[in-house]
Amino acid sequence: MAASTTLFATLILLATIHQTQSILQTAAIDILLPAASSPITLLASQASFGSPLAPYSQRHDHKLPTVSIAPSFPPQQDLYLCNESDNVADYSNYVSNAKTNAGQSKYDNLVLLVPRGQCSFERKALSAQRLGASAIIIYGTLSSRYSLNYTNSTEDCAEDSCHDAKTRDDGYYSQKDVLWPANKYDYDCDMGRASIPSGEMTKLDFVHLPGGYNEENDGYLVGTGENNLCVKYNVGKGKESFLGRCASERCLVTGKNTTLDDGNINFEACCAWDLHVWLYADSSIPKEVETVTIPAVYITMEQSAELLDMVRGVADYSVSNGGEPLVLSMYSRYVPKYNFSAVLIWAFGVFVAWVASYRSSVEYRKVGKAVMMRRKLIEEERNSDGGYRDDTDAASNAGSVSNSWSRTPPNSRAVEIGRSSSKVSTENNDPTVTNEQIEERIIYRAESNAPNAEPNEDPESLELTASHALGFIVMASTALLVLFFFKIFAVVKVMYAFGCSGAFAQTIVHPGLTYLCKRLKWESPMKPVSWLTEEGATRAALRGGFKGHCLMCLWSFVGPFTPVDVSAMVISYGVGATWLYVAFMFPHPDSYAFYWVIQDIFGLCMCVLFLSTIKLNAIRVAAILLTVAFFYDIFFVFVTPLLTKHGESIMVNVATSGGPPKADPSWCEKYPFDSECKGGDPLPMLFAIPRIGDYQGGCSMLGLGDIVLPGLLLSFASRYDEAKRLIGVIGGGSGRMRNNACPDATQQQKLSPLCFLCCCCRQGYFGPVMVAYAIGLAMANAAVYIMQMGQPALLYLVPCCLGTMVYIGHKSGELNDLWEGPRVIRAADALLYGAPRVESGAEQEGSEIDGNGDQMQNEEEAELT
Repeated sequence: MAASTTLFATLILLATIHQTQSILQTAAIDILLPAASSPITLLASQASFGSPLAPYSQRHDHKLPTVSIAPSFPPQQDLYLCNESDNVADYSNYVSNAKTNAGQSKYDNLVLLVPRGQCSFERKALSAQRLGASAIIIYGTLSSRYSLNYTNSTEDCAEDSCHDAKTRDDGYYSQKDVLWPANKYDYDCDMGRASIPSGEMTKLDFVHLPGGYNEENDGYLVGTGENNLCVKYNVGKGKESFLGRCASERCLVTGKNTTLDDGNINFEACCAWDLHVWLYADSSIPKEVETVTIPAVYITMEQSAELLDMVRGVADYSVSNGGEPLVLSMYSRYVPKYNFSAVLIWAFGVFVAWVASYRSSVEYRKVGKAVMMRRKLIEEERNSDGGYRDDTDAASNAGSVSNSWSRTPPNSRAVEIGRSSSKVSTENNDPTVTNEQIEERIIYRAESNAPNAEPNEDPESLELTASHALGFIVMASTALLVLFFFKIFAVVKVMYAFGCSGAFAQTIVHPGLTYLCKRLKWESPMKPVSWLTEEGATRAALRGGFKGHCLMCLWSFVGPFTPVDVSAMVISYGVGATWLYVAFMFPHPDSYAFYWVIQDIFGLCMCVLFLSTIKLNAIRVAAILLTVAFFYDIFFVFVTPLLTKHGESIMVNVATSGGPPKADPSWCEKYPFDSECKGGDPLPMLFAIPRIGDYQGGCSMLGLGDIVLPGLLLSFASRYDEAKRLIGVIGGGSGRMRNNACPDATQQQKLSPLCFLCCCCRQGYFGPVMVAYAIGLAMANAAVYIMQMGQPALLYLVPCCLGTMVYIGHKSGELNDLWEGPRVIRAADALLYGAPRVESGAEQEGSEIDGNGDQMQNEEEAELT
């Protein structure tokens, strides 16, 4: 538990993480055919240069240059728009000359469709801009993956033909001069492979000028029919065949060949990648002279085949029949300014904090209700008998009534407390005695009698002290630095999976199975296994033998267990193992619903178990813990970028499993399991909800540390309120509590805003502090969107929660008691468990007083009674 706890503090409220597993298609192209009622939409990737596209909200505004424009093709002599790059053409004065001669450029208000290859993307866009185009669409081609090595090919050429290698005759080149596609970057033989005979290779031309690749090759390398040589001569059958594995339905000849036993030569061809690419800028273009100002986008080979077919088909129809032309609209895809998932993660975080904190005081609440039920039984029996009767039978029946209400048996000391409560209420019927004096007597008697009482069975728990708080931060910092320098994020996933599986079993699965068995009145699964009880294990051990020895060791290690226990463990750890399998075997697992739903359930269970086990009994400790955590969060988020070599935030780096991948996004889209593509996925110790309606993906996240650290203060407030209710009930009260910080109605008009918060929740401290937590978390959430970066949530949660608690304590006059450790909590623990679990500093000092202490105790008892 301690190891897991230190890791919780390493998580912060993160901004949405846009994972770089692929090139995002941030642009949309609407194709509106003549007489069509709705457009056909293609998704495209945008360039890092040029102007942005029309926003989504203005996609129908025909005044914008990229909305409702007609497509066109480059000049016939420059289909790739690379002549300027090769110094063969100059379009810098094309528009001005065209306006002088014809009044306008041939390409004004058109979008040019240009194939990829032979020069850079920005060079193509610059030439299109000089021609007068409003935008450019660059589309993928097989030809762009081939080129000729002109330097090698000109070594032996005649002197008069070496002036321009690209315009020489085809006969000067051979396949030795071809620069073939690159393995893994352009194609992947694992996605489909073919072995083409040399006789069929004569149909293909890779030395055609100017680029080398002849466009007619596409008829033999594209498609699903037998015309595709890769389909005809594929290596593999069924799912392993070319068609079964190659999603692009296109192949590239790799330039590799093998000689068969009969002397024939076969050439290798493999499945071509057909993905979106990032249109990067060309650093060789002098930006001070001219920059690209038109938008540029990229579409794949598959998309281009669909678009070009429609453009050419509509063009032919329009020319012959005088119809309307095809129209394109290019715009940015819709991105919500504020995603609803942020509201959901806020609501879920508040809900988890409330549930975990509320459940931490369930013992006080259960006993208080048992006492109230018993008191009600006594009153009913007195009224029915018309007078006083002994309450022994009623006391014995209180447990069963409470059990029917809560479905779980009350604490074994509840009936004893209930019996004493009636005596206390009878004893204090004096109207001159105030409620505060009655409660003070109950607290004093509980503290005085606790050392002599036999301690009851207490759930395993730990109370934090100031040294624990400081040690907690030291261990959390150490864990954070170890993860940052050694990158052992897989270990964290394993620890989280198995640790949370146990919490899942204790919090949800085991209680659920027990409830189901009770509802079905199926008692046998809830009874311990006979051969592993203490009696059965002892009997087997006395008989001797290996079996007896093993049973005794097993009983000593796990104790008696029931079939429900076994079923809960099998189910919980089975779910945890499945979750861990998805975490390691699927790239970016948080995009799968099973993964993030189970992760959130695991986190909820861990928070509930943590706050039920780790407790605070004084806000002095809470102030130390939260203040140190406050500066810890700020240091590791905002200060460490100034100290690390590459300006990295240690907190964000660890929370994102080492930061974004080092490899190119297009490479990671192809090979997500590559070592260079690891990273960017958040560590699992957080709550995550995928962004709704956002094509960019990502999640809204909240670290578990932002639940459990403020949750310790929330838990303390809940336990303090319930302890006061319990003491009040035992003193004869109704169990209802009014906040002492709230003035009378006559003073309501003078209330400050903070005091108004106190009076909105008249049930003690827990309500106001819970509201303050919700406000602080909302502030952190808003800061993420305002600053567009991850925020340390404790920066907002600590002042809100701790400040509210201190303010209400000050206004109610209880701050000193809260600071040192409320006596009412120690008294409630003494009533329930027989003795306080951990002595406060004041108690430890008091225990060092010698024999005079007994005399002081007797004097105080005489004064109170």
